[in-house]
Amino acid sequence: MPIFLTAQNFTTSDISNGYALDGDDVVFLFSENVYDVQPEKVVVTGSFRGWSQDMDDMKWQLNKEEDYWTLKVKNVNFEQLKPQDGFKYRINNGQWLDPPRSATNAKGGNLILMNHIEAPYLKAEIIDNRTLWVTVRGMDKSFVPSDYELKDWKGKEIKIDAVLPNTEETLLVHTSESFDKKRVHYFSFDDVEVTCSFDGWYRMLYSDKHLGANVSEDKKTTDFRVFSPRATSVKLFLYKDGGGEAYDVQEMQEDESSVWEYKAKGDLAGIYYDFKVEMPDFEEYDGHVSDPYARVQDGSFGRSRVTYATKAATPLKNGIPAMEDVVAYEVHLIDFTDQLPVDDQIKGKMPAMIKTGLKNTRNEAIGFDYLLDLGVNVLHLMPMQEFFNYPEEVWKASFQDDEYMKKYGIAEENYQWGYRTTHAFAVESTFRSKGEEPGKEREEFRDLVQAFHEKDIAVIIDIVPNHTGEDMDGGSNYLNFNVFGKDYYYRTKNFKHIGAFGNEVKTENRPMVQRWLIDQCKHWIEEFGVDGFRIDLAGQIDRQTLIALRKALGDDIIIYGEPWIGSNDPDFEANPSWDWYKHNAPITFFQDDSRTAFKGTTNTPVNKQYDRGWPGGNYAFRGDVMKALSGGFPDDTTLLSGINYLDIHDNWALADQFALHDWDGRKGVDENRYKMAALLLHTSLGPIVLHGGSEFMRSKGLAELREVVKVMNDGQELAFHGKGDTYNMRLPNNFIWENVGSTEICDYKGMHDYWQGLIKFRLSEEGAIFRLAEHPHYSYFHWIAPRDEKALGYIIADRVLVLLNSAEYDFTFYIHELSEGNWKLIGNNEAFDHVKGVSGDYSILKGGDHAINLPPEGMRVWVKQ
Repeated sequence: MPIFLTAQNFTTSDISNGYALDGDDVVFLFSENVYDVQPEKVVVTGSFRGWSQDMDDMKWQLNKEEDYWTLKVKNVNFEQLKPQDGFKYRINNGQWLDPPRSATNAKGGNLILMNHIEAPYLKAEIIDNRTLWVTVRGMDKSFVPSDYELKDWKGKEIKIDAVLPNTEETLLVHTSESFDKKRVHYFSFDDVEVTCSFDGWYRMLYSDKHLGANVSEDKKTTDFRVFSPRATSVKLFLYKDGGGEAYDVQEMQEDESSVWEYKAKGDLAGIYYDFKVEMPDFEEYDGHVSDPYARVQDGSFGRSRVTYATKAATPLKNGIPAMEDVVAYEVHLIDFTDQLPVDDQIKGKMPAMIKTGLKNTRNEAIGFDYLLDLGVNVLHLMPMQEFFNYPEEVWKASFQDDEYMKKYGIAEENYQWGYRTTHAFAVESTFRSKGEEPGKEREEFRDLVQAFHEKDIAVIIDIVPNHTGEDMDGGSNYLNFNVFGKDYYYRTKNFKHIGAFGNEVKTENRPMVQRWLIDQCKHWIEEFGVDGFRIDLAGQIDRQTLIALRKALGDDIIIYGEPWIGSNDPDFEANPSWDWYKHNAPITFFQDDSRTAFKGTTNTPVNKQYDRGWPGGNYAFRGDVMKALSGGFPDDTTLLSGINYLDIHDNWALADQFALHDWDGRKGVDENRYKMAALLLHTSLGPIVLHGGSEFMRSKGLAELREVVKVMNDGQELAFHGKGDTYNMRLPNNFIWENVGSTEICDYKGMHDYWQGLIKFRLSEEGAIFRLAEHPHYSYFHWIAPRDEKALGYIIADRVLVLLNSAEYDFTFYIHELSEGNWKLIGNNEAFDHVKGVSGDYSILKGGDHAINLPPEGMRVWVKQ
């Protein structure tokens, strides 16, 4: 039971590392000075809490002392907190705090408890029906068989006849009699008992047979296959429709690789199907489950449907943009289309996204035409795979009269961004046009890709392979993986899920899960024509699998993802072949250090001077801005190591972070500083990604800055986190298309035009100086860095000159020996146009020395002609 601390002396290392040891106990230690915050509440969470996001659990709240916030946890024999447990602090309304730079125990974006201590460790892996692979650490090994004990699920002892050493930590254990390798067993040594893992057997299982439902080329047969290693029976149920009784039930046969299969006569396209699985020692669920490889899924809880492979969109005529050329635009289908003036049948659906000729009341192009005109070269769609939704009738019965839910447009149906995939090969069924048959969504998505390809815009999709929708919101659903093999498909402890998001998909030591990830990506490329992927919480996917994915898809496919939030599995975290972070990233990662320099952290902003990066007033970040521009952070091995960005769907919208009043961009935006952040991003080296709508100051201001918990009629609790995380709040995320072209309250038109000018400059011939893959010579950037940290200038490749004054007063830059030529002014505070240039002071510079005075919050950009 945690208790509050009254007094103790702490070292500088203790303070930076966030904890101290006091005998057998652990003292969590939070310093306001180290984190540069003054919170009203401090909570610690980590793997020991399953990364719970509950801010009100008193057990894990720290107490404010004179100098620090502290919490002592009784921890005899590591009963609550284990060595190598990851943890983080959260403050106030739930803001996550990254480890301080002074911490010596930071790893993978987390702080690590007792990283110097090795706790007693025992693991027994079943290899076959007479052999186990045993790992022993922190205990003296024995080679005497009688020192070890193996029991079956009934408690019957199985005699061990040999213990053979392998390495300092590993042993081969052999039994004198055969046991059932599909059943649960228990292994003990030196008073430590563990449930036997199936890893030794599982890591050897692999099949290259086509999984799912596939109609043969001659249409004479239809094959059904699923992978379930511990199942003892799998039955296939066939249906004429999505709701009737089965017209046929067949026992599937297991092959030598644990693939269960049935070959049906005839072409069964259009037929619905599901499965019933019998699993030893599994009593959680005995109902039907759907196909994780289904091409068509009639809702997460519904049946799968047989269909033919989809013919993909034609490739981009000029090829997929090279990674260094990427200017991606992240958008959610519903958010983008909800307020478009289209027929109700397609509102919030895929056809609305590619509807041409749409205009708002100001006669401004919106929707598809707007996006084409903006000039980006990559459309980044948030999740399009079938994801977990509560059934509409259940949702409506719970919330249709709730005023809070009505306010946010979520009283009638369960709106989600979709980071809870349930069927990775199926297109999200709620995105198809109203009234259409299940399966039509595949054609509609292919047509969406085709429409953008015809305009030379690549399409990538968000995938979420690190967790699934089976265990969201604190509950469990039995849709597929949970029944076909919970401990195969997921990281578990004693057959129970671990992880901050309900579960963690296990790719390491699981060849068929590794294949599932590669297969789904190939599927979306081969059957729809997508050009790449953004991987959600990629830090929870093992490094070797991501390397394999990169090689399997080819170098031209765009891949980037999130490196943060490691696994809750200590074996994963301790294995350098699996665990990774930015310094050894196998894919391009979101460069959050650049983001922080350009616009501040993702934490809830409190102080404008400190919480909006260098452009917003935190002038200590000037050095980091220079690193962000040039790819100079330690983790930037190449200019493709990270992708730079400002805001993204998670956390605060840029307009709210730079709001004039109440952190609500609808009431006005600090537009000069907002433009300065955009200018920095667009003149940085390497790829960039934009949050859709930021170019016209899209705000989430409608959402409140508080968390609300609602309860469904069945008792299920749902959290709505407010402005900091609007993943399930529909109206705050809407694109307000009426703002396009408007100059009321905010200069939406001027901001859009400015960003459009930046995008077109970056993708122009002159902008090629930013679009590099490898680090150039150190002289590529000539820095103009006066003593006053509120001012910064830089000349890139002797072609582009940028001057920025983020101060609240005039500042004069002194430029010496500007190279010969005509330097044309292409950007200032009002406009950005690299073709025609912009008018104003210093419209043309010649070579030589110059003294250039910029007004408060002033910015200027020249290009050498």
